[in-house]
Amino acid sequence: MKKIWSLIKACMTNDMSIFKIKTAGKSKKEKFFIIGIVSLIFMLSTYSYADTLIEELAPNHLEYIALSVFTIFIAIFTLIEGVYKSGSMLFNSKDDDLLLSLPIKKSTILFVRIFKFYVFELLFSMLFTISLVICYALHVKVGFSFYVTSLIVCLLLPIIPIVISSIVGALITWISSKFRLKNIVQTVFTMILFLGLFYLSFNLNIFMERIVQNSSSIFEVISKVYYPAGAYASLAINFSFLALLKFIIFHLLLIFFFIFGLSKIYFNINSDVKKVKIGKKHNKKLVIKSSSQTKSLIKKELNTFFQTPVFIVNAGFGTLIFLIVIVAIIVKFDSVSSAFIDLNIMTRLPLYAAIILAMGSFTTSITSSMVSLEGRNYYLLKSLPVSARKVLMAKVFASMLLTVPFFTLGDILLFVRFKIQLISIILILLLTISMPLISHFIGLIINLKFPKLEFENAAEVVKQSISSLVSVMIGFVLFTLTALLLYKLSKTNMSNEMALLILNVICLLIDASLYYYLIKRGTYLFNHLESKL
Repeated sequence: MKKIWSLIKACMTNDMSIFKIKTAGKSKKEKFFIIGIVSLIFMLSTYSYADTLIEELAPNHLEYIALSVFTIFIAIFTLIEGVYKSGSMLFNSKDDDLLLSLPIKKSTILFVRIFKFYVFELLFSMLFTISLVICYALHVKVGFSFYVTSLIVCLLLPIIPIVISSIVGALITWISSKFRLKNIVQTVFTMILFLGLFYLSFNLNIFMERIVQNSSSIFEVISKVYYPAGAYASLAINFSFLALLKFIIFHLLLIFFFIFGLSKIYFNINSDVKKVKIGKKHNKKLVIKSSSQTKSLIKKELNTFFQTPVFIVNAGFGTLIFLIVIVAIIVKFDSVSSAFIDLNIMTRLPLYAAIILAMGSFTTSITSSMVSLEGRNYYLLKSLPVSARKVLMAKVFASMLLTVPFFTLGDILLFVRFKIQLISIILILLLTISMPLISHFIGLIINLKFPKLEFENAAEVVKQSISSLVSVMIGFVLFTLTALLLYKLSKTNMSNEMALLILNVICLLIDASLYYYLIKRGTYLFNHLESKL
């Protein structure tokens, strides 16, 4: 048992950073601050939605339905997060080679993998469950049995999402292992899941209204479709020890048979992931092609981006949302335009198009992670006969190649749909270059100020670094200021062309200032990054 616990602790320290003790004071404070803020946002959001639903159900004394409804929502969110994490936690862990070389049973390794996955899913689901329990207890008079039931439900609730997400994750991992571009395939599946979550979150109010209107029938359906949701609500209003025991036995048997079944195919799938696909091109004679320094550096940045799924998902999500908003406007414009008559949308459409462009540009942060992702390769990069200015500008150019084409595509769709005048088209296309450039300059400068060159996985840099956080916050501020400026200008007698021209001048001045700062101060910071290692 002691060996298993040591193995669990080692694996979690390596992959999840849960049990790390030796951490520098400053980085530890930053880490817990970010985790605390994000957790608080999740918990407050869950509480507010639960509070709204319970208040609507209270007049009919149907508060218990909120427990079943939110239990199934928590399961869905946990499932989505589990699918996203299962690939790296179960099937492609960094310490596979080390563990498999040790005199440890394969069943023990699989148990540790599942347990680690369970802990992660438990921590994630607790963000929602704790808020739900507190909200329900404040509205309904509950006894000690409710808290005991809630604790057991909280501990067992992740099991079904783990089983389903592991099966889905195994299928995605197995399918992607059959392609040479494994990371691209995994990223496509991940983006599809995130879009589903995005749609669900934006329509949550509609779902809640339908739940209130059809509460009794919905409770019956949920109880039949998802056993834990109905069982939790039933135990809350009419506690039964036998029902609780049945609930516990069901989940324990489920996880036992799942682990037993997974053990039959787990190591075959894991070995397929590690295989290297060799295409026909590799049989051809080796041809060495030369290219310019800048072009080679841009290729390097693009390779890093496309080989890091978490980078693609987080950095490219703003661009994807921009395209979704554009398509939604084109498809649904006629049905919703009447609700915005006072905004005079049709006559001021180019200005509102610029606001949407600002949203996509300033909420897309790519360069805020590019310096940090160099890691210890920084020494190799610095040893090359390439100036720091070329290295930094290559990161900016690569980011522009990843964003501007998508923004331009969205612009063209708007131009064709609404027949915008030629001068406005030219000015908006100029903004399509100058606005993302601001975001990329700022992200790179912030990353040079707050680099994170020592990390164990890319997620620490892309998701958890102070550079990414600060860049996103600055982006939201810039978007807000731009939207307010254009909205104020739309209320004046100024023409659309003049307003867009003013915005172009402001953006170009900011670009020039940031470029000057990057070349002067940024190159100095880049040349002295070794002090951060």
